[in-house]
This record gives sequence, C-alpha cells and structure tokens, in this order.
Amino acid sequence: MQSSINRDGFLPPDPDELIEEGELPFADAAPDKADTGLTALQRELRLLRARIDILREDAEAALKAKATSIDANAHVQLGDYPWLKLAAATSAAFVVARIVRNLPFHALFAGFASHLAETRRR
Repeated sequence: MQSSINRDGFLPPDPDELIEEGELPFADAAPDKADTGLTALQRELRLLRARIDILREDAEAALKAKATSIDANAHVQLGDYPWLKLAAATSAAFVVARIVRNLPFHALFAGFASHLAETRRR
C-alpha cells in the first residue's frame, strides 16, 4: 500500500487546489466537446427508439398475419365453423375414452382377440 506522504514528509496538495478557477482538470473535458457528445448520444438514443418502434410494429403485423393465415387454413380444412367442429371432435373423443375406460377388461380383450383371429385368417 502506498503512503500518501511525499518524499519531503508533507501531504501532497489537493488536486482541486492546483487547478485555477475556470481551468478544467482534463484537456478533453471541454464543455463544447461534452455538449457535442451529449447531443450525439441523444440523437443515437432517438434513432434506437425509432428502430425499436419499427421492429415492434413489424412484429405485431407479422403476428396478425400469422393469425389470419391460421384462421383461413382452419376454414379451408373444416368449413364454416372450424372451432365448433374441433370442439365437437374433442368432446366426442373424451366421451368415447370414458366409455372405453368403464368397460370391463374381458370384453375389450374378447373383441381384440376376435380381431386378431380375423386378421390371421386373411
């Protein structure tokens, strides 16, 4: 660790005391350069915000176009009421699964065995 006492045994002068009034501590810290840099950064920030807004609008438009495309495909494949038909098919599958689950196992096995016997004959 360095000592803050100089060779003569005195504390070094405060850097703020060395700077005369109105003189800047660093040459590159001129106010006009700082203002120019700040103005450039503010301009870049505005440009970035504008680009982000454009990207956001493009993403929204793409999502809307995709949703429209999916809806159109559903109408082509399933007719006028595609979501109603899908709901009916899902409900029917649920009801059939409940019925099959409640059937006794030997009845299912008998039906499966007769199916196997029929396929072996062919």
